[in-house]
Amino acid sequence: MPFSVWTTILTQFVLIAGAILMAVWIRAPWVSIGGIGLLGGSLLVGRFAKKNAATAVWAFSVLVWVGCATTDVWYVYFAMIAGLIAAALWINAPAREKAIGMTWALLSAVICIGAGYDQNQQGPFYFGILEAVGLLIILRAAFHVSPAGVQVANTALLVLVGLPAIDFFVRPSYQLDPRPETCWKYYSYEGARGNPSAFARWWPYYLEEADAAQSVIFESLPGRIPNFCLRPKSHALLFESKVSINGQGFRGPEIPAEKGDAYRIVALGESTTFGMTIGPQDKPWPEVLEQLIRERIKPSRPVQVINAGIPAYSLTDNLTRLPGQILSVHPDMIISYHGFNGFNLINPAVPQLKGPPPPKYCGRPLKLPADCEYRFKMFLFRRGHAPESNTRRAPPIDPLATPYAARYRQLIEFTQTNDIRLALANFSMAVNKNSDTNVIEFYRSAFKAIYIQIRANEIHSKLIAELAAQNRNVCLVDTHPHLDGVDQMFIDPIHFTQAGRRQLAENIFAGIRDVLEKDLKRKAPDHARLTGPLRGGQFPALEKNDAEDAEKTAQQ
Repeated sequence: MPFSVWTTILTQFVLIAGAILMAVWIRAPWVSIGGIGLLGGSLLVGRFAKKNAATAVWAFSVLVWVGCATTDVWYVYFAMIAGLIAAALWINAPAREKAIGMTWALLSAVICIGAGYDQNQQGPFYFGILEAVGLLIILRAAFHVSPAGVQVANTALLVLVGLPAIDFFVRPSYQLDPRPETCWKYYSYEGARGNPSAFARWWPYYLEEADAAQSVIFESLPGRIPNFCLRPKSHALLFESKVSINGQGFRGPEIPAEKGDAYRIVALGESTTFGMTIGPQDKPWPEVLEQLIRERIKPSRPVQVINAGIPAYSLTDNLTRLPGQILSVHPDMIISYHGFNGFNLINPAVPQLKGPPPPKYCGRPLKLPADCEYRFKMFLFRRGHAPESNTRRAPPIDPLATPYAARYRQLIEFTQTNDIRLALANFSMAVNKNSDTNVIEFYRSAFKAIYIQIRANEIHSKLIAELAAQNRNVCLVDTHPHLDGVDQMFIDPIHFTQAGRRQLAENIFAGIRDVLEKDLKRKAPDHARLTGPLRGGQFPALEKNDAEDAEKTAQQ
């Protein structure tokens, strides 16, 4: 044989041997490994016998493909094996074997694209696209292709080139822009264009910023419950928002020791009251409320709204602050805006979901196919798992029988004992039972129990309304108008944008305005008698374990 023939045979042998070794390494089915060996053997026999081995090669290629069909072929190493076989078939081969080689090469490109898409690997995905584009061009130039084949090739080229080009303009940036004026692109369903992956990237970044700020303004309290508080006279940055804790441990300016004739309102709550502000001009809702009172009522007495919200605190935690920190500022009114952090005292009463969870949004190298894939999965999920049939019906429960109700009764008792006005506000979330399922799923990437929390919030709202109806001196504040279920007002399911904080302040102002105007017309009372010990006791029920209370609720 001529030297060139021996070189071709040796090269083919090395390529086939490499394909076999890789197939063994990735534990491909033995049928496929044997098929590759037989395919290589038919090539070598054909070279020595000087016969066309195309029929045998086709047969053994089919054997390899059938074997691979029994496993997960969307694996980039299968693409490499296909590429090695394609190269072996292409080297100094007759036209019929080159056609088989082109089939293997196209299969390599398809597997590379599929593996990159399935595993969200941009490198293999775009390499496969480039490989497929090059092969289609070679196919048209080197082979006689029918008009129908040319049309198919042209369409494939248009899709392979056009989709990445379109995706370049519609896909959100992989790098988060931390500027406050652009953050809305990630945390709002509308702003992120319904892309859950955008929110999934935003959420860890938000938590990182929040943790950095809280590490400065939090102070540890070993051996106490709760075991941390706000560190007096501390300052931090939350994104570009300045957070200042005054000497009394509240967010905001210093509170004068002498109250004088000022009317003081304490806004008691969680992080939603403290204010997870982002922009340099953002303000917590208690500060906005104070401004509204001054502008619209124009009181003759000074009005001070004290922000007593603390991130991660619940109503149970805040009750422990009442006898000392809260009473020390001599409040005339307490506004309670609690909810999310105490839902564990309601959740046992909530019907639990059953069956498979809704499909998650999977980030892909191309956004448009990923969106189509997600919508198709959601369509199939909704057909097979209707929300109404997805819940286990729990026995009816009285919201007033929950441990959360017991905590609110302690707050009511405290305010009545100490002659303090009390306004109970219900809780608002970005989503509710009337929200589009797509919006709820958008937030589910970070809040896994979002469906249960929505139901818990419904029970909480009923609880607040019933407690206010039972206690005439309690002012009911409905925070839901233009806020609850309006996702554009939130940076996540519970924390607000500045527009959301403004709307919350508007709703609270509307709820307390009549009571506030009557109180401001009266002479300021003498609060000196409130400087002593709490007259209503130390709430012995607070020493109980909340988990035990929640378990009792579930048994009811």
